[in-house]
Parts: sequence; structure tokens; C-alpha cells
Amino acid sequence: MHILLTNDDGIRAEGILQLAKLAVEKGHRVTICAPDSEKSACSHSINIVKPLHARESQLFGMRAIAVDGTPTDCARLGVFLLRDDKPDICISGINKGSNLGGACVYSGTVGAAMEASMAGCPAIAASLRSFTQKDYTAAAEITLRVAEWALKHPLRRGEIYNLNVPALPLDKIKGIKSTQALAPVYLTEARYESYKSEYGHTYYFLCDGAESAPYPENSDDVLNENGWATVSALTWDTAVKRDVDEVDLTI
Repeated sequence: MHILLTNDDGIRAEGILQLAKLAVEKGHRVTICAPDSEKSACSHSINIVKPLHARESQLFGMRAIAVDGTPTDCARLGVFLLRDDKPDICISGINKGSNLGGACVYSGTVGAAMEASMAGCPAIAASLRSFTQKDYTAAAEITLRVAEWALKHPLRRGEIYNLNVPALPLDKIKGIKSTQALAPVYLTEARYESYKSEYGHTYYFLCDGAESAPYPENSDDVLNENGWATVSALTWDTAVKRDVDEVDLTI
């Protein structure tokens, strides 16, 4: 496979570097196009006014392009720059921390994969359920297996596979399960802590709110917490897929 790698943790992040190295060891060809610094929680933000500055170099023998834009910028620019040498798939990640349930709304990792798919390149988002673990060996192995599987089970343009791997050794992970039951992560009340400086300025720090309800047992979060790598199919189409009262207003 020719793999386009991107992420939201930055081009020097361990997740993308360890995935790139393993992909090359397995005989795949890799091109990296990623943010020049961390851009977590950018969601699907894209620059439409500011020009992008891209610096190209070699990273462990791979073509690497560092971009001063968002993860979405990097994905779309990467597809453009490789238009004459099209990648078979774009992998966004491996992200530091999971992107389960409602977290996908904020995720730059998911946003980048979605943008690649919208631009015509099959894509998956990959995340490791840990903010502290530095060994991405198991996550990288599973990510490449899922990427190969994904090419044999293509989604429509604008749809992606979202993979989350538990922070366990490969032999401790129970397997890979697909689920379309997404945990309602982040459906919580708004909560901030405030701090007032000696100059009288007030600052607010985002805090976790209380969970709205227990997560379903078949949800991606619960399965992942119980040792399963989970795969969900996501799409750009955020329209509500149920009956909604028809708007009937007189203007």
C-alpha cells in the first residue's frame, strides 16, 4: 500500500512515527503530511483565507511534509500533493488518547480522516486509549491490519472507519469488534473553573462535566474499556436519521 499519514498531535508525535516505521518494515510506502505542531481538538477546522506553509524533508527515509495548518488542511493538502502518485489510503493517527463516541465531534484526528475521504481518498482514524503510554506497537499493528481490511471493504466517499485501541499489549487485546453504538461521551453540563489574576483578569479552565447516563454495554467506549479494539463507520452527514416534526411557519 501507499499510505498517506497525518494526525493532530504533530509530525514528531510518537504515534505517527511508530506507525510509519512499522508500515515501512511491512513493505508499505509511506508519505507523511502532518501539522508542524500539536493541533488537538481542531475538529474539522480548515483554512480558507490563510495560505499554508509546507516544509518538505525526509523522515527516516520517508517523504515528510510539515504544514502550519490544521489536521484537515494537512489531509486535503496531502491528497492534492500526491495527485500524481495517489495513496491507497489515508491513516490519521495514531492519536494520543481515544476518540470514542462524542469525542469524534472535537477530534482533529477524525476530522483529518473525514477530509481525506471527502477529497476522494479512503481513510481511517486511529487512536490509542492512553494519554501517557509511549509504546504504540500494538496499536500500530492493529491499525495496519484494519487498513488492509478497510481497502477490501470500502466505504462510500465521505465515510471513514474510526479505530480505537485499548492501551494493552497485543496478546492482551481480546480482538477487534465493530460497533455503531457510540457512547454519549461529552454529553455533559458545561463546567469551568475560574481563576482571577492579581491584575483582576478572570480566566476560565474547562473541566469535565458529570456523565449524562451509564454507557450501553455494546457501545464503543465500554467495549474498548473491556479490552476490545473497536471500529465504527462515521460519515460527514450529520443530519438526524429519524422523524422530526416538519417546520410549518408563516413568515
